[in-house]
Amino acid sequence: MKAAKKSAKERPLGRPRSESARLAILDAAYGLLKKKPVAAISTVEIARKAGVSTATMYRWWPIKEALLLEAFLHRLEFEEVLKPGSDPLANLKQYVLQVGESFTGESGIVAARLLASIQDNAVLRKEFLETVYSPRDKDFRATVKEAIRRGQLPAGTQVEIFLETIFGPLILRLLLRHEKIDRDYVLAVFNRVVAGSRGHKASNLRAR
Repeated sequence: MKAAKKSAKERPLGRPRSESARLAILDAAYGLLKKKPVAAISTVEIARKAGVSTATMYRWWPIKEALLLEAFLHRLEFEEVLKPGSDPLANLKQYVLQVGESFTGESGIVAARLLASIQDNAVLRKEFLETVYSPRDKDFRATVKEAIRRGQLPAGTQVEIFLETIFGPLILRLLLRHEKIDRDYVLAVFNRVVAGSRGHKASNLRAR
């Protein structure tokens, strides 16, 4: 005999309790990152702000650093756009524009705090490399190689240098100069790097 269905009154409303707790923890961690450096934030403080126990936090994040990184990524207001099959150079440009946008406002403050902290926090650096940098770097490299394969970039383009020349100025403005990173600036950097790569090939051909 089948069990009777629960009435609408008996069914829980809204998100499951565990999901609500997880989101509350992420929001609390992000809120603290806006105000404090990583070293000044404790798991007890995050738990208290989220209204949960530290045991609840450790169900999802074994270490504070993993939680703080996920809190940052959770609040980014863009989705990754490096998808196979589409125009690789246009795809990369769109992604770089979104990265530049994420380096402005409060998300820029949080990004700067995390990037600065990885210099002295080996655990955070490991988490950052494994969770944030390495997966994206792999996608970036594959996208540039596809652009080379399609003839959008010269065959001799050095992938690592090409990418570092694009992202380097954004990181410089974010961490050291604290200057505005707007769409015009990001486009100027991207277009200059692409033009420089193509110009380098042309100059090499003329020199032969």
